Amino acid sequence: MGTNTTWHERQMEIDRLGKKMASISAEMDRLGELDELDEGQQERFARLERGFTRAAAERLRLQDEIRSEAVNAGRPGSQLIAVPGTQYGYGGSSNRGPQVSRNLDPWDFERPSEGRNELRSRALTAIERCERLPDAAREVAARNVERDPDPDSRLARYTAVASDPDYFTAFAAWFRDPLSGQYEWTPQERAAFIRVQSMTRAMGLGTGSAGGFLAPYELDPSLIISSAGSVDPMRDVCRVTQTAYNEKRFITTAGVTASWDAEAAEVSDDSPALAQPPVVAFKGAAYVQASYELDEDTDIAREVGALFADAKAQLESNAFTLGSGVGQPKGVITSVSAVGGSVIATGTNVLAQADLFNNQAALPARWRPRARFMMNLSILNGYRQLPQATGLNYSIINDSTTPPTALGWQIRENSAMDGTLGASAADYTVLSGDFNQYVIVDRVGTIVVPIPAVIGPNRRPTGERGWYLHWRAGGDVLVADAFRLTNHSA
Repeated sequence: MGTNTTWHERQMEIDRLGKKMASISAEMDRLGELDELDEGQQERFARLERGFTRAAAERLRLQDEIRSEAVNAGRPGSQLIAVPGTQYGYGGSSNRGPQVSRNLDPWDFERPSEGRNELRSRALTAIERCERLPDAAREVAARNVERDPDPDSRLARYTAVASDPDYFTAFAAWFRDPLSGQYEWTPQERAAFIRVQSMTRAMGLGTGSAGGFLAPYELDPSLIISSAGSVDPMRDVCRVTQTAYNEKRFITTAGVTASWDAEAAEVSDDSPALAQPPVVAFKGAAYVQASYELDEDTDIAREVGALFADAKAQLESNAFTLGSGVGQPKGVITSVSAVGGSVIATGTNVLAQADLFNNQAALPARWRPRARFMMNLSILNGYRQLPQATGLNYSIINDSTTPPTALGWQIRENSAMDGTLGASAADYTVLSGDFNQYVIVDRVGTIVVPIPAVIGPNRRPTGERGWYLHWRAGGDVLVADAFRLTNHSA
């Protein structure tokens, strides 16, 4: 609509868009009620979804124009609220997927959230509007909220409350001055702080008597690190999920056994044996300190997330590969090497083309469609020097792709894996498998505790401040049979 459009014309267009969104939503709900969509119906659903998003964005723009003009003219601005009948859902009324209302103001806490879908809608909209969140991290966060089975929607509640921009600015003021920063808070920032404190108590996070502060959502290292897959390949290729609990359980099974049955005969009992392996989140910690001058001359509060994310990545990259599982995550090598049937012994400490062929062939067929190799760069370079077969002049490693491949499977570099070959010990050099069967669990709620004055060895101030951060994360293999590990040992 043109810039000279009157308020009345804008309001009429908003109403028209609202009706259009309601009509689209109703058709999407009808499609969502079907057990299975054919190709044409899937395309129709996708077009409807795009149409809904465009209409919602235009409606939101017009509402913002009306609100801005009202504020400039000294009149109360109309709030953005969810319009009944304009939510769209991937699963329709059957609730097989989250419903999202694009007109929802996720930080309008005066309007209570009603029901699980409303809470998810609030959280997903908040994630979309987090300007400082990297795109990859945004995708991970949204996927976790959408798939969270918690009937109390604690993850969605945490997402909405901790992402409040008023809480971010309150945190920044406190971060600059832990002793008196709170006296600069606006009423909105103080209200945001109270909401977060109430949530941390309800979730059992506990910031402690030392004046700890829950890190704002956009500064949480667990989210920031999600976009840096090159730092830790395990987070890039494995299943990563968030939870509001200290432990998360997953259901695994060897599969259902099917059978051919005679006509009118009682069906056989093909019930699978189900397991519920738990993944426990362990405490990790990091510490950062800076001079008063650096603190005063820079906006370190906005950088703390990246600083802590780097420290967290360095600690976790080793744990997710080699961690003992005692007081720390259990590494994939630790878990797989403990299962004899998953280890392939070479009987030699010399690399050979057969290592990769034997490893690939040993992986069960059900895990091969999503399989990839993982190895240290030194081992990868060793294989680069080998031809694919005797008499051929090209390497068994194909570097024409990124990442490189071998025997059709991707290869991911993992610097925590063994990079040298020795005759006296087991060298676990090549890991293959479906890495979706290794899960990383991030317990939401990263706590920052300030150290107002760092004291030197002679018990005198050094002119520095410090910040102590702690978080919880876990990791473990769900199905060891989904991996094969080559052991180079003579």
